[in-house]
Amino acid sequence: MSDSSKRMANPGDMEHLAKLLDGRGELRDKLDEAFTRAARLGVTGTLSPLKPMLSWTDDTAIDLRRRAAILRAENGDPRAAALYAGFTPEELKGANLPPDAMLIANASVANGDKFDTKWLERQKGETLQDWIDRIKGDAVAEVSGNENLGEVVEDYITLTAMTSTVPGAFKMAAMGTLDLMKYFKSLKVPGRVEFLKAPGTTLAQLLKGQSTSRFIPARIRSLAASIGARTPAPILDALTGKDSLAALSGRQWAWQANLLKVGKNAGALSRATGASRLSAFASGAGSALRTGGFWRTAGIGGSAVSTVIGAVDLAQEGHPIEAFKRDKAGYVAKASGVAFNATLTAAMVAPTPITIGAAAVTGTVYGVATIVDNWETVKEFPGKVADAGAWAGEKISEGAGKLADGAKSLGSALNPFD
Repeated sequence: MSDSSKRMANPGDMEHLAKLLDGRGELRDKLDEAFTRAARLGVTGTLSPLKPMLSWTDDTAIDLRRRAAILRAENGDPRAAALYAGFTPEELKGANLPPDAMLIANASVANGDKFDTKWLERQKGETLQDWIDRIKGDAVAEVSGNENLGEVVEDYITLTAMTSTVPGAFKMAAMGTLDLMKYFKSLKVPGRVEFLKAPGTTLAQLLKGQSTSRFIPARIRSLAASIGARTPAPILDALTGKDSLAALSGRQWAWQANLLKVGKNAGALSRATGASRLSAFASGAGSALRTGGFWRTAGIGGSAVSTVIGAVDLAQEGHPIEAFKRDKAGYVAKASGVAFNATLTAAMVAPTPITIGAAAVTGTVYGVATIVDNWETVKEFPGKVADAGAWAGEKISEGAGKLADGAKSLGSALNPFD
């Protein structure tokens, strides 16, 4: 593409043309439909001259989009490299693209005639998050010229993500199992029931002096209860949940309450006093939020968002069976991660034996699957780090040698007696 044609071309028009070729219901779909009908009628040979159009349509659409992405990169569009890789604008909506990696990626796209852009292309079944994590390492490799250093960065990101999520999953599995054992054991004792507690409410229990966990030192429990006692009640209730509203679900403490029941019963009471449906709904939702408190509600929101993000990421893998065949451990880890976040959200909203049990099971599966999926990375990481350290040491030595040689040359040039 010449400089003049680059200036005259419109990336939006090129992308629209690509969509006319391979978009839903467009040329590619119509060709597929024609070949399907021909096969049913037994006249496939009649359409054989059109077969080259199938690959031509796909290749041309990809080429048009890449050319459009190059123009966008030259115009400073931060999404250019991702579009060049093969992601759609819809997939990039709300995406958090890392500026450091994208700067190098977009520069490579804009100067594709000078630099290799193969590393940017989306691999089969690669999700947007997978691509972002991969190019962070690949960008380092491109800049440094050391592929191993890029792998170290990529593996570090992977292992950091694993260590930030897997312990929490195992903790939920262990604590959920213990709570269920206490709950079912208490049912056998008349008049004593150990009600289940919503995950993520340990701090609320500590501040109100109601934590019975053996894993928290007595000194910490005492200090937290003392802080809670000195905190004004309205502020404490806003953070930890209003216990008086927990009675709407038959519980004493906010962390035991089923927020769905609280909302439903609060709404029913409003309706009984003559409130409209909208007012009753608002009353029920408000009661549920006040019962949950800021910390619990924020946890529910964060877990729900993680569920949606995970589900979108999983959908980008493509057909489930094909994705599973392509990477069994990786797909199970992603799918179980979505299931874990979904069940954890449910357990935080309504702590029942079913939701707590489901979160414990999915947490175990997710933790184990993630470790299995990343086991090779865990084993190879120390060796890669050692190699990267050796390479860095060589570069520092080379730099120090060049600096010393330069100092000698400068000293010789400045010495009038030399």
